[in-house]
Amino acid sequence: MIRIIRGARPTDIAEIMQVMDAAKKIMRQSGNMLQWGDGYPSESAIAADMEKNGGFVVEEDGKVVGYFAFLPSPEPTYSKIYDGEWLENKEHYHVIHRIASYPYVHGIFTCIMDFCFSHDSNIRIDTHRDNKIMQHNLLKYGFTYCGIIYLANGDERLAYQKHNNEPVFHQKSFQELTLNELYELLRVRSEVFVVEQNCVYQDMDGDDQQSVHLWLTIADKVVALARVCPAGTHMKEISIGRVVTTERGKGYGKQIMFYAIKTAKEHFCAKQIDIEAQEYAKGFYESMGFKQSSETFILDGIPHIKMTWGI
Repeated sequence: MIRIIRGARPTDIAEIMQVMDAAKKIMRQSGNMLQWGDGYPSESAIAADMEKNGGFVVEEDGKVVGYFAFLPSPEPTYSKIYDGEWLENKEHYHVIHRIASYPYVHGIFTCIMDFCFSHDSNIRIDTHRDNKIMQHNLLKYGFTYCGIIYLANGDERLAYQKHNNEPVFHQKSFQELTLNELYELLRVRSEVFVVEQNCVYQDMDGDDQQSVHLWLTIADKVVALARVCPAGTHMKEISIGRVVTTERGKGYGKQIMFYAIKTAKEHFCAKQIDIEAQEYAKGFYESMGFKQSSETFILDGIPHIKMTWGI
């Protein structure tokens, strides 16, 4: 069985509506008689999710077996919460709506949540008071009950939130990066390598287009990044570079390097990985398995050494 999550397409709507019908049957059989009445979710609601790039399907062996909406804040109906409060009410968050799947497909809820938390560490969701299955799954996954919200039509919903403090890992090729993601990665690199280190150099060197870009975020804030370059681009061998941490002393540097080494092995089948390390960081890279493989040299006015992993 091959299970994937991908963005929903208009051609999926017929299959998605079949999944919705199956989910409604599960609700009714479990005693949830009122949620999702009057033709909801409609095809127009699903289409609206897609227009916002927030509609997703769970697909098994080419068949749509689940659906959910994953949308960025703000959610207007969450602006007021009663008989409780959100875990926090300042940071950006994502909302999950319209989770549905066939009853014979197992592990869908966890699969969806894992996907969503790989994209944001702060997520809110609501459900009907009679939807005991969803309430159980939310609490089991670690969500906290926060209070009551009301939909635009006045219907009550129980509101939940989960806010992970662990960084979220992102990996994309240059072509997959959004404009906002590219801007933020370049901004952070410039902030650290140019401004903070008072070093004038050409950061955009033409190697980004062939590289795999990695970064960690907490509540959408970049806390570490790196890029993995194929052989023959930045260096003769496969290399890791542009390693940045914006919050030091929290282990994010080691985390991004761990992911970078893993990516180099999985994406480029690396047996050897080279880096041009600033000399002061020698101990850090040695802790990641790199060994010095050159004498000290000056690069952009800063002492560097070549270090190699895999020798």
